[in-house]
Amino acid sequence: MKPDRKKFKETKVGAWLKKHFPDVLSVASDLTGIEALDKVGELIKGSQIKPEQLAEFKELEHQQRIEVYQLQLQDIQSARNREAEVAKATGRIDMFQRVVGTVGLILLIMVVCYALFADIKNSIEFAHVKGLVEGIALSIFTYFFGSSAKVPK
Repeated sequence: MKPDRKKFKETKVGAWLKKHFPDVLSVASDLTGIEALDKVGELIKGSQIKPEQLAEFKELEHQQRIEVYQLQLQDIQSARNREAEVAKATGRIDMFQRVVGTVGLILLIMVVCYALFADIKNSIEFAHVKGLVEGIALSIFTYFFGSSAKVPK
């Protein structure tokens, strides 16, 4: 189950912005996650802000980033726990997940072989395809072989 993510205006940083920079809060009030923090940080740095307010904002921003990263980690751990529970309940692994992982890795191998041995006419399109396949492969490797991929006991 995905953890609930607060809208930016409902966080401590949002409350601070409501008090000190309500116009900035109106821009990012419905956003969530790190993107909201980055957008607000850009807007705050572009305005006239006192050094003590900037320090206070930086501290709240740091706490908010930690909270967002913890929610993301809980989300990943929840997916891994689901996988382990399905394996326990059915007595077998989730084959769809294995197939998707295998197809992604085969695509990576094909792109690498193509890059090594083929005459590439349009390098811009190939760069986009290569980037997409690398992203897929990175996600697969991170999930299956990442440091948090330990089997729960």
